Amino acid sequence: MASKTNWGMWFVKASVCSLAAGGLFYYAGQQSVTFNEIVTTFASLPLLVVILVEILDKFVDKSDVYKNIYAFVQTKNDASAYFAVFLTAVLAFFGILWLITGSLTLNVGTVSPAVITVAGLLTLYILAPETGDDEIILFLWVGATIATFGKYFTLIPHIPGFGG
Repeated sequence: MASKTNWGMWFVKASVCSLAAGGLFYYAGQQSVTFNEIVTTFASLPLLVVILVEILDKFVDKSDVYKNIYAFVQTKNDASAYFAVFLTAVLAFFGILWLITGSLTLNVGTVSPAVITVAGLLTLYILAPETGDDEIILFLWVGATIATFGKYFTLIPHIPGFGG
């Protein structure tokens, strides 16, 4: 039995992801973030953060968060329900971006445009629809770790005041 495509929901997902990607790429371009900075920052991700990003991505995709929000606020006016989904996705984007930027900053030591760019890419990966089938971020992280010869490899984020 073929599933019916909800084009309104698809449009909301595509809009949020496209607008966020456009804003992120614009920011990275304006800050002159180099690919080397992105690879180094990516390799600086602690393995625990990579695993948590993959788990969050699978949760968002498998639990169909967007459709659940739509169903929760749906009234006779579909436009208001779509707007609620859009607004929730935007707020989730900035919340997740803040959390990932914070964990990256703990490990790298400073907030930089490269840190914000990588955190934004990870956030987009989590919130983008249909990315939960493969462990793309894990594969990219392994590639970045290989490219930097394991120089930045860590298992858990560095927490100031703990450890040596």
